[in-house]
Amino acid sequence: MGLLECASGVSVWRGYDYYNEKKVKNLTETASGVFTADVIGTASEPYVVEVDVAHPRKSTCNCPHADGKRIVCKHMVATYFTAYPEEAVRFYREYLKAQEEAEQYEEKLYDRVQEYVGHMKKNELQQALLELLFDGPEWQFERFVRDHDLDE
Repeated sequence: MGLLECASGVSVWRGYDYYNEKKVKNLTETASGVFTADVIGTASEPYVVEVDVAHPRKSTCNCPHADGKRIVCKHMVATYFTAYPEEAVRFYREYLKAQEEAEQYEEKLYDRVQEYVGHMKKNELQQALLELLFDGPEWQFERFVRDHDLDE
């Protein structure tokens, strides 16, 4: 499992931000696939990071989130992206592709639902609306009542 797969989604995105903001300083490759760096964070002193690409859980950072734990934090992700900028590009391209695919799926689904509803009979539409109002979230029912001036 790679370093990005070991990190939470939040850590990956914050690490990507730190990479883009150039918060990684003094990057050094100490061994093949092992990097040390100082990462500027919220503390007064930079965090000291060591990333082991082959063994991500052996990576270390002295930030409160990861210190003494086998957690991949945003500082480690930022260090990884700085060491391998092509991985940052690949990560963002994959994100954009996934976003585009999700939008296309939503558009197709919207069109299918719209077509289906267009073929429903009046009583089927009424029944579906009542089910949505009574079985859906309470805010939906309350908004319907408010928007149609049904409360006294």
